[in-house]
Amino acid sequence: MMDTDHLRIPIMELCEQLVVPLQGDVTDEIAARLLSDVLDRIRSCGARGLVLDLTGVWLLDSHLCSVLSRLAAAARLMGTRSVICGMNPDTALTLQTMGIGVGFAATALRLEDALEVLGVHVTMSDPDDDTDGDDGEEGEHAIDG
Repeated sequence: MMDTDHLRIPIMELCEQLVVPLQGDVTDEIAARLLSDVLDRIRSCGARGLVLDLTGVWLLDSHLCSVLSRLAAAARLMGTRSVICGMNPDTALTLQTMGIGVGFAATALRLEDALEVLGVHVTMSDPDDDTDGDDGEEGEHAIDG
């Protein structure tokens, strides 16, 4: 039996949303696994939103765009909104030049912005404001879903 653990893409649950960070070169095998794993997870947890984070993707070509489009369309049929985030400037320009759109999903620059689009409010606490009784750790985040 073939070991397919190296094909697994992490799927994280956060405030009724799924966050899927894509990394490296997304091969055909990984893309097929992505479709089935994410849709299965949407069904099992009832996710209201799906964030596809492209920050770590090396190349976003027409094939991967097609896969993401199919995934977003299937998720929408299951009642789940999709947002793509983390696209770098070179990739955005290449897709625009090639005439490849991402109209199948909302877009956001960062993960925090994508969560906001889905109605999850991410706020950063003020390290100088110690009224909440914590130790004032800098950069703490509060998530209100």
